[in-house]
Amino acid sequence: MTPLEMLLAQDGDPPTLTDLGGEDTFWQQADILAASPLWFRAAEILLAEWDTLHHPDQAATFITNALTTTTSPAAADDLLDQLVEHPGYLQHASSQLNTLALERSRHHSTRLEAELAGIFIEAALRLALPGTTKRYALFDRLVDPDATTAPAAYARRVVRALGTAYEHWRDSDLLTALQRFSHTAVHGDAAYELAMCHLADAANAPNRPTLLQAFATARDSLQQAIDADEDRPDATAFLAALDAVLAFDTGNTTTLATATGQLRRSLTEHALWLTGTRTHWRAGRYDTEAAWYTLSCSLEHADAHLDQPLTTWPNQTIQHILTAYTAHRSVRLQPAHASPGLQVLVAPRIENAFASRQGLLLHLRGLVADAPDDWDAHAAHQLLQAIDDRLQAGAPQAQPGGPGKAAAAASYPELAAELGSQLLASLPTHMLTSLQASHADWEATLVSKLPIAQQHIYNDIIAVLKSCDDFQHPTVRQHFSPLIVQAIRFLHSRTNRARAHHTPRFAYLFAPAPGEKLPLEETVQEDLHDYLDGNLEDIDIEVTDRSGGRADIEVRFTGFTTVIECKRTKGKITRKGLRRYLGQTVAYQAGGITLGMLVVLDLTPKSSWIPNIRDDMWADHIPSPVPEQRDRWAVVVRVPGNRTSPYDMTTPATVQQN
Repeated sequence: MTPLEMLLAQDGDPPTLTDLGGEDTFWQQADILAASPLWFRAAEILLAEWDTLHHPDQAATFITNALTTTTSPAAADDLLDQLVEHPGYLQHASSQLNTLALERSRHHSTRLEAELAGIFIEAALRLALPGTTKRYALFDRLVDPDATTAPAAYARRVVRALGTAYEHWRDSDLLTALQRFSHTAVHGDAAYELAMCHLADAANAPNRPTLLQAFATARDSLQQAIDADEDRPDATAFLAALDAVLAFDTGNTTTLATATGQLRRSLTEHALWLTGTRTHWRAGRYDTEAAWYTLSCSLEHADAHLDQPLTTWPNQTIQHILTAYTAHRSVRLQPAHASPGLQVLVAPRIENAFASRQGLLLHLRGLVADAPDDWDAHAAHQLLQAIDDRLQAGAPQAQPGGPGKAAAAASYPELAAELGSQLLASLPTHMLTSLQASHADWEATLVSKLPIAQQHIYNDIIAVLKSCDDFQHPTVRQHFSPLIVQAIRFLHSRTNRARAHHTPRFAYLFAPAPGEKLPLEETVQEDLHDYLDGNLEDIDIEVTDRSGGRADIEVRFTGFTTVIECKRTKGKITRKGLRRYLGQTVAYQAGGITLGMLVVLDLTPKSSWIPNIRDDMWADHIPSPVPEQRDRWAVVVRVPGNRTSPYDMTTPATVQQN
């Protein structure tokens, strides 16, 4: 690390150009700084002192070149947020930034590229909206048909950009591009944006027929958004508002009252979630509900980011962290002067993350030094003080008479794997016992939420996996167990799905109409991917270079990756018959843990019987054909397809004979 990089990495207020030795010294080492992980700190210094620079053109080139090669979504997002509104930089480099943003938006084949491409396409839109740059090249990127097949991280940002662009410029090509997302993984967001576009058109309709047509189209799109994602109070509110307007127009008092009530409930739900608005004499209880919900969202957001390798996060992520950190203030169930309460559970993990990662601590200090007006500065200073106290105190020593590192690790192996033997040795025995009990309870808590039949499935699978050494590793079991639960819930959901209420994406579960073909395995693969993508952290589809092949679905956890193989069958649906697919399933386990999953779409006719879900999911042990190699295991899920309605089923032959 060069002396300039050491200055950029130091604690406290960010250095000035004078601290770095002046502008000339900066330019002498510009190439080194551009390739440094701390390049964004150098760029922020240039932006802060732009008006005093002797060579603003060089500064603009430095920043633009750094953005050309960065692979950090957080750093790019934060810096672009500043650049699109920085008059000095834009005066020298708005055209270059626009060209760069559009070019980087073209590359979105991997998950990381897709996230970066989405950030850059939004930057290009923000440049075009106020007229800083021309919009024509941006149009070409927004209407690019390839966006519909890109990963969701990019496609979702394109969809939102299309909606915003249409509201500003009313170009029909943008509407057509939005419609192409109707059968993709982001169809819910696309439907909502289409509805907003049609509502914007309705507000400018020249006559009644045009207005009613726009309303009808918007209503259909809102319903599609709700069907795609149940948690859409925004779409529900707009849908109710449309129904109320249309009911008033026709004089339908009953429908108007129903729609108005739904609108009130939806707006209350949305307002409470966003602002905790007081609307009733029991508003204190409503506020508490909203506070708990908001806190849970912040905790989820914090959990998703604390273990990520990135050392810089967008400001809104830090705000989530601070809200979670000061949980006693987020949900106040006691007087203001009472003990911290929830914070004693939440704070240690957050403090550990920042204290152990210098990059996070530097980022937090920099944000505190120049915090926006709406920032929770009190919580930030509180967190900084706690981290400083911890760092000054140094590593804690083992308690007298307590277990040493080796003894603690031997007595509490699962905790040692999670926390490390050094931290374990510093804790008193009663705390170790409590932590061990809590660690053992997490799985019981996970399973206790399942219905009884689903608990039986889980327990039967665990009984088989007990012989799998990899599954007994604390990290693997902690993450793979929720995957089993999600697979159980997926099977339960798709088994119960009724033909009368399914959307086209679930047609693969039912017997095809005369003349139609049976579905391919891609249908269950895409459905399962979308289901898991909303419940797990890191999941991808059709991943190449996995044990010499291509994985149907890859699920990535901290420390390991597992693969889900998807198949379809029109015969041999018994457990023994399905073992023919396990060879390919376990082949993907050559490069990691010896544990995977097989999902089979059962397309045999079901005129008289749908299997109980307890018979449709199990675990299988596959012995190694070579004695000195490791055995492998797979969880098998058999999804019942080609179904008819229970009303159309005949009585099984065995029952008729009796």
